[in-house]
Amino acid sequence: MHTSSQWIGFFIAGLFSSAHCLVMCGAIVGALTMSLPLSIREQPRTLLGYLAAYNSGRILSYALAGFLAGSFGEMVVRSFGLDHGHSNVLLWISFLFLVGIGLYIAGWLPGVALLEKTGIGLWNRIDPLARSLLPVNSLTRAMVFGMLWGWFPCGLTYTVLIWSATTGNAIQGAVAMMAFGVGTLPGIFAAGFFSGRMFLFRRSLKLKRGLGILIILSAALIVFQNLGHETNAHPSHVKPVEMCVE
Repeated sequence: MHTSSQWIGFFIAGLFSSAHCLVMCGAIVGALTMSLPLSIREQPRTLLGYLAAYNSGRILSYALAGFLAGSFGEMVVRSFGLDHGHSNVLLWISFLFLVGIGLYIAGWLPGVALLEKTGIGLWNRIDPLARSLLPVNSLTRAMVFGMLWGWFPCGLTYTVLIWSATTGNAIQGAVAMMAFGVGTLPGIFAAGFFSGRMFLFRRSLKLKRGLGILIILSAALIVFQNLGHETNAHPSHVKPVEMCVE
């Protein structure tokens, strides 16, 4: 699977997971926004700076997690020789992950939420440190808080993190998770600016299903594009016919 297609897939997963992000993180972002002084909340540029700091820290933590997952995936890929003539294996694994994420966003694969329990122990250790940074009254504290917030238990993020291991490379795993984080920005920024008006958006079942279906369709498109590229890159060789002239 081409690296660019992988990153596009991760970005799409983040972009179309807006409804889920608003449910999981919308309340956090809203609380952080409302905790800021009124003078900051009334100035869109200043508020944008704080939201950017929060999310920069969050995406950095995603990148670190992706680096670790990619390192593990690299060991697995090399151990089983998946980096030699088995590119379609990783392609189909990535496809299945993206389809699973689409089903989860649409509400048709609730079991993914069980992954959140695996991170509760880690979060219980991080949470007191995150609370010690409240109230967030500087951009530096906002970024540090965002780096801790990135480890908040989330079944979707954990699924994407496992998916990033299939890149089979530490750097690519980090970039993949960064692409996912960037994709989530529209939903998170919307929650920050319109925290009190997003309730109906978060509860829209039709919206969730629509976004889930878009993810599944995007997964199919990425697979067909990559399979088409593989076919064009390795055309069948026809042995030329030798004509004998007597």
